[in-house]
Amino acid sequence: MAKLIRTPRVRALLAVLALVVVAGRTAFALTINLTFDPDASYTAAGLSAADITAMKAACNSAATQFTSRYSDPINVNIKVTASPGTSDLGSSTTFFASVDTYNNLRAAFAADAKTADDATTVGAGGSLPAGADPISTAHMYNVTRAQAKALGLQPDDMQNDGTFNFGGGQPWTYDPNNRKMAGKFDFIGVAMHEYSEIMGRNSIMGDTLGTGTPNYVAFDLFHYTGAGTRGLNNGPGRSFSFDNGTSLLIAFNDAVANKGSDLQDWAGPAPDSFNAAGPTNEQDDLTPVDLQVMDVLGYDRGTGTASGSAANISTRLPVGTGDNLLITGFIITGPGGSTKKVLVRAIGPSTGVPGALADPTLELHDNSGAKIASNDNWKTTQIGGIITSDQVADIQATGAAPTNDAESALLATLAPGNYTAQVRGVNNTTGIGVAEAYDLNLNSAAILANVSTRGFVQTGDNLMIAGFIIVNNPLKVVVRGLGPSLAAFGVPNPLANPTLELHGANGAIILANDDWKTSQQAEITATGLQPSNDLESALVITLQPGNYTAQLRGTNNGTGVGVVEVYALP
Repeated sequence: MAKLIRTPRVRALLAVLALVVVAGRTAFALTINLTFDPDASYTAAGLSAADITAMKAACNSAATQFTSRYSDPINVNIKVTASPGTSDLGSSTTFFASVDTYNNLRAAFAADAKTADDATTVGAGGSLPAGADPISTAHMYNVTRAQAKALGLQPDDMQNDGTFNFGGGQPWTYDPNNRKMAGKFDFIGVAMHEYSEIMGRNSIMGDTLGTGTPNYVAFDLFHYTGAGTRGLNNGPGRSFSFDNGTSLLIAFNDAVANKGSDLQDWAGPAPDSFNAAGPTNEQDDLTPVDLQVMDVLGYDRGTGTASGSAANISTRLPVGTGDNLLITGFIITGPGGSTKKVLVRAIGPSTGVPGALADPTLELHDNSGAKIASNDNWKTTQIGGIITSDQVADIQATGAAPTNDAESALLATLAPGNYTAQVRGVNNTTGIGVAEAYDLNLNSAAILANVSTRGFVQTGDNLMIAGFIIVNNPLKVVVRGLGPSLAAFGVPNPLANPTLELHGANGAIILANDDWKTSQQAEITATGLQPSNDLESALVITLQPGNYTAQLRGTNNGTGVGVVEVYALP
C-alpha cells in the first residue's frame, strides 16, 4: 500500500502594517478564490485534458468544505500549481504576517471569539489566557496572511495568501463521489490539508527563518504534552489542545522521527485530512476535531450570509422546430480560476401541462457556439465534451433529478463565461418544455450574474415564463423583455411589441412594464442596461429571497421570437 508524506511548505514573512491592500470584491461570507495556472502547465505536469477539468472541480469541492462551514466575510486567495512526477503529494507556500506582542495576538483572538470553544481558548483555563507571554525568551509571533484577515488584524483583500502544489504524476481520484479508490490518492483530502495550512493550521516552532529571531505562529500555542504543559518543540508526545492541555484531543506528528514531515500535522493513522501522511484507497475528510481547530484559529463556525444570488433559473415555453427551439442562456462571472457547478435540465412530461413536450433533448453550448455537453434521457449519460464519466448517480445525489426517464439532465462545472442550454423535441416533436439550471455551489467565487431565454412567444397559455429563485440576501435585478432589437442579430420573426410582468411566488404581479421609457426610465438608464428599442420592456427592482417569474407576451396577442433577461446587479 502506497503511503506518502506531504512535502514541507515554504514560508514567507510579511509585516502586518506593511501589507498593501488590493481593491477587490467584498466578501459577504467566507470565500476561497482559486487561481489556476494555464492548462499547458498542468499538461506538462502529466495531466490529461479530462484530468485538468476534474482537478479544478475537485479543488473547488475542497474549498466548499470550508466555505460551507465557516462564515468569516473574507476572501482567501489560493493559487493552484502542479509539478511533474511523484516527488510531491501536496505542499503549500504560505505567507505570514507578524504580530508584535502576545497581548495583541490574544486580543485579536478574544475579539473574534464567537463559539464556546473560542471562549475556552481565550479564558483563564485556555491555551491563550490573558497575562504574561507563554514564551519567555525573545521571539516573534505570526499568523498566516489569510488568518490575519479572519482575525481582523488586516483588511480583506484579493492578494495571494498562498499556493497549493500537487504532484501531477500521482495516481489521483478527483471524483467527489468516489474519493476512496484502490491505488489512488484522495485529491480533495490533500487539497483540504494544504488549504488549511494557508488558512492558519501551520507551525514554525522557533525557527528563525533567516531573521536571527525565533518565530512562532499562533497554532504553536496549541501544542501540549499535558495539563498546563506546552509542547514547544517538533518531537514526540505533543497533542492539540485549546484548554491549556486539560484535554489532549489528537496527537501531533513526530517530525523528528519522521524527517521531512510537518510538525503541525496529525500522527494518524485514522483517516483524516490533516494527517502527516496518507495511503491510497482512503477518503480523508475533515473530522470534528479538524473543525474545532479551524474554529479556534479564527474562523467563525456556521454558514455565512452570502450576498443575494440566483440559485435556480427556469423557462417554460412552447418548443417548436428549426429556429423555434427553447434557448436558455446564462452568464457566469467570477475571478480567474473560479468555477460554478450547475445542474441543467430539460423537462417535458413531468410538467403536467396540456401539450407537454413528450421527449426533450438537451445541449449545452459555450460562448463560441460549440456544443460542450448533451443529453437525451437523463438515466443514460452521453460521454463527450466536458462530460467524461457516468453522471446518473451524481444527478440523483443533487436531489433534483428529473422525475420522468424521458427527460434530460447533465452536470457541468463551468468557468466564467457565456453559456446556452438548448431544448428540442426528439425527432422534431413539439410541445411545452422547461429548461432549468440549478446552482449547486452557492459559496463559489463564481456567480450566476445574468440569465436569458429566447423562444417563440405565442398567445394564451403559450407565453414565455422565465423563473428564478433568489437566496440568502435581497438582490437588485434588471428584468428585460426584448423583441424588435433581435432583428439586427438575424433572428427571424421577432416579437414586435413585448410586454413584461414580474410575479411573486403567490402569482401576484409585483411590477409590470410595456415600453421601457414609460416608467423607471432614469433608474433603468443608470444601470446601463436600457433596451435599444423603445417598444421593448424593462424594470428594475430589489427583490427579497424567494421565487419569481418574469412573463413575456406580445401586445394585442402578438406573436414572435422574444427574449427575457434577468441581470443581477452588484
